[in-house]
Amino acid sequence: MLAVDAMPNTSSVSMSIWLPFGSRNEKPQHRGFFHYIEHMLFKGTSERNARQLARVFESTGGFVNAFSERSATCIHCTMPADNWREACETMLSMAFLSVFPNEEFEKERVVIISEILQTEDDPEEIAHEHFFHRFWPGQAAGLPIAGKVDEVGSITREALYRFYLAIFRPELSCVSVAGGLSEEETAEFVELVLERVQEKRQAILSQTSSGPHECPVQSSVPAVAECFTLYEQNPSSLAYVIHGVQALPPADNRAYLVNAIVNEILGGSTISRLFQKLREDAGLCYTVFSSYEPENTESVWIVHLQTSKKQLPVALDMLERELSGLYGKPPAFEEYQDARNRVAGLMKLAMDDSDYRQRRMARQYFAYGGVASVEQELVHLKTIGYDEIVSAAVAVARAEWSRFVFGAIPQKTLVQKGYLGYQPT
Repeated sequence: MLAVDAMPNTSSVSMSIWLPFGSRNEKPQHRGFFHYIEHMLFKGTSERNARQLARVFESTGGFVNAFSERSATCIHCTMPADNWREACETMLSMAFLSVFPNEEFEKERVVIISEILQTEDDPEEIAHEHFFHRFWPGQAAGLPIAGKVDEVGSITREALYRFYLAIFRPELSCVSVAGGLSEEETAEFVELVLERVQEKRQAILSQTSSGPHECPVQSSVPAVAECFTLYEQNPSSLAYVIHGVQALPPADNRAYLVNAIVNEILGGSTISRLFQKLREDAGLCYTVFSSYEPENTESVWIVHLQTSKKQLPVALDMLERELSGLYGKPPAFEEYQDARNRVAGLMKLAMDDSDYRQRRMARQYFAYGGVASVEQELVHLKTIGYDEIVSAAVAVARAEWSRFVFGAIPQKTLVQKGYLGYQPT
C-alpha cells in the first residue's frame, strides 16, 4: 500500500515504511525479533555499509530512525525535498535488502541488552511494563516489546535473518510519503524502485531458502484484558499510578475523533479535568495525563499519574472522582467546544509538518483501513455534536478500569482502598 500527500509549498519530504507486525505477533521462540530487526536495518544493505547509509540522510541535514511497537514496526526519515529520491531508494533497500553483517549483529546485541537494562532502571517504564503484563496476562501483547535479556542473548543471526526475509516483504508493507513532491511522480518512482528491490530479493531468497516452513508470526487478534486493582512496591521516590481500560477499536476516522475529543476533556492538555483538578487546584502532582491509543484489534485508554507517597491517598481519591465524574457530571458545553477546537487546532498547526502528515496516513490505515486527509478530518470534526461527546464520555466513565500503583506506597492505606499486592513473574 502506498499513501502520498503532496505539500507543494513545503521544502521537506518525510517517508516511512511500516510492517503491520510487532511484538504481539511474535511466537515464544521469536521474542524480541522485531525490535532486533529494527536495529539491524541500519547496519548495511547489499549496496551500502552502515556509515554509507547514515551519510545519505545526515550529510544533507536530514535524519533517519526506526521504532517497533506491539502491532507495527517502522523505519522513517525526513529530508530536504531535493534529496527525496535517493532517500526513498535507500529506505526501501534498508527495509527489504538489509544483510545483517555478523560483526554488526553481535555488536548490536550488546546495544539492545544495554537498552533493556536502561529501561529496567526507569521506574516509570517498569510501571507501564508491569501494568500491561497484568492487563493482558499470558498474551504476547502484554510482554516487553524489546524482549528480555536472556531472550535477546539467545537469538542467532541465522534465525533472525530468516525471520526478516519471511516477514519484511514489500507486499506486506505500507509506504507513506508526504512533502514537497508530486503524487504521480512519487507513485511511479516508488513502483520502479520496488520492482528492482523485488528482483534482488528473489535472488537472495533463491540462495537462502530452505523450502516451505511455518508462518513465523502470530495473527493479530484482540487482546483479552483483565480488570484488577493492584499495587507493587518499588524503592523509587514517587508513586506511579496507571489506570487503564480496553475498548473496541474505532470503526472509522470519525469514531477516532470522537474519542480524541473525550481524551482532551479528560486529561489530554493543561485545560483538561485531570490537570486542572489534581495539579492546578490541589497541587497533588507534577505529571498527570490521559491517552487514547487505537489499533485495529482494540483500543486502550490510559491515565497516568506521578505523585509522592504522602500525597498518594488523596490523589487516588481525586482521580477516582474525576473518572466517575465524566458520568455523574458530563462535560460542559464549554469543555466540548474547547476540546474540539484544540483537536482541530493541533491538526492545523501540524499541516506544514511533513513527518506528521506521513505518520497520520499510516496510522489511520492500520487503525481502520482507510486514509482521510487533514481537510477531511477537519470537516468530520465540525459534524461531531455535543450530545455525541457526552455519550462517549459517559461510556468511558462507566467502563471497568484496571488500577495499578507502583513505587513508593503506603501499603495499609492501599489495602484499605481495595488494592492487593502484586509481584510479576
